[in-house]
Amino acid sequence: MNYLKDLLAKLLLAACMVAGAAQAGAAPLYNITIDTASLGSGQAYLGLYFLGLGNAAPATATVSNLAGAFSGTAQVTGSVTGALPGPLVFSNADGGGELVRAVTLGGMLSFDVGFTLGAGDAGTTFGWALFDDSRYLGADGDLGTVSLWPGAAPGAMFVVDNVSALSRVRAVPEPSSVLLMVAGMLCLMAHARRHR
Repeated sequence: MNYLKDLLAKLLLAACMVAGAAQAGAAPLYNITIDTASLGSGQAYLGLYFLGLGNAAPATATVSNLAGAFSGTAQVTGSVTGALPGPLVFSNADGGGELVRAVTLGGMLSFDVGFTLGAGDAGTTFGWALFDDSRYLGADGDLGTVSLWPGAAPGAMFVVDNVSALSRVRAVPEPSSVLLMVAGMLCLMAHARRHR
């Protein structure tokens, strides 16, 4: 009977490890915050874009939890589906898509973005920027980008780059990853306890 319990515990641990390895290869979810306090007050625009070349691997960017002092109606062009407050799904089909939304400066802006990426060779870029009627704000161009490289090694498929001092980007663990980690730890603790 002890042999059967031990075998079941090992099988459960192996299943958790395999599922965890699959999660490790999945696309990350990023939380992006933008602190506009140093830019003073007034109105500006937040621009989000997802652009790929004609031969880019099929990809999507899903933007959710868009928060901040937004006003007016968002201007959406290209391959973007969904409605605010979200989620919005940007596709790189037909060149990609863009969202521009008016915002009152002086506070925090934030959103989450996650990606799907198909097979192929050419990449796609997701970017975010602040600008007014005549210039970019907080950086000479984008406040940050995430480049998607389908042919790269698993750890280099999603590259966060060009992040200005106004932006903060952090990877958010998926709830299923946290549950798998807890299940694996419980299995390890039960296995160790049984052997003592």
